[in-house]
Amino acid sequence: MEGARPRSPGVVVEAGRRVDAALRAGAAAGPRTAAPTLLLASRILFEDEFLLVVDKPPGIPTHETADPRRPHLVGLLTRLLAERASGEIRLGVHQRLDRDTSGVILFSKDRSADAGLARQFAGRAVSKTYHALTERPRKLPRERWTVVDPVRPAGNEPGAEARTEFQRREVFRRGLLVEAHPHTGRKHQIRLHLARAGLAILGDDRYGRPGASGTPAAARLMLHASRLELRHPVTGAPLVIECAWPSDFQKMAAALRAEPAEPEQAPKRSSPC
Repeated sequence: MEGARPRSPGVVVEAGRRVDAALRAGAAAGPRTAAPTLLLASRILFEDEFLLVVDKPPGIPTHETADPRRPHLVGLLTRLLAERASGEIRLGVHQRLDRDTSGVILFSKDRSADAGLARQFAGRAVSKTYHALTERPRKLPRERWTVVDPVRPAGNEPGAEARTEFQRREVFRRGLLVEAHPHTGRKHQIRLHLARAGLAILGDDRYGRPGASGTPAAARLMLHASRLELRHPVTGAPLVIECAWPSDFQKMAAALRAEPAEPEQAPKRSSPC
C-alpha cells in the first residue's frame, strides 16, 4: 500500500490511498472446485463418537475464508461425515493450522467433548509438537532453547504472551530441522519466534526472505504438526496421535541432507610469544 507491504489483513484503507495487488496465475480463472472428500477419508488419524483427528494437507485453510469458493477443511470434513451418516453433523473447532501448514489437527464431533477439550487447551495441558525446516544462520542456536516473546495482533494493541520451546534436530549446509513445542497458541507464534531468531521457516513468504541468496527455495511453508498429546475429554484416556511428514516435506529434507557438508575449519594457531 503506497509502496509498503501491509503486514496485517485488518488494515483500514483511507480514501485516496493507492492499493496495488498481485494475483497468482490462475487465481481468477473461475470457480474453484472442492477437493474430493474421498481423499480426506484416508487422512483420518483417529475417530470415535466424540472426536475426529485428521492429517491436514497443506494448501487448504482450516475454516471458511472471505472467498466462499475456496474449499476449507471444516467444510470438507462436514461433507464427509454427512455422506456416512444421517442426522445432525457438526464439528467443534478447538485449534487451527495455517493454510500451508500440514499435519495433526483435532475437532470435536459431539458437544459433550467441547468443555473437556476447552479446559485442556486453555490450561495448556495439550502437548503439541511441530517440525520445521528453517534457514541456517551464521551462528547456530543452542541445541535447546526457549523463546518467551509477545505476539502482537493487528494495530497498536499490546502483545499477547507467547512461549515456545525449541530443539535443534539436524544441521544441514543450508538449513536446519527444528522441533517446536508451543505452550501458547498465538497466531503465527512458531513462525514469528523462529524468524526473530534468524531462523525463518523455508517457504515463509510473510516472515522469511524469499529469494534471498543462499536460502533454499520451497514451494510452501515447511511447517508440519507432527504430534498431539492430550486426555480424551470424555473417557480421560491418554491420546497420542502422530502424523508422518508429507511428501513435499520429506523431499525438501532429503534435498538438504544431500548437499555436501561445509568443510571443517582448521583450528587457529596461537601466535608465538
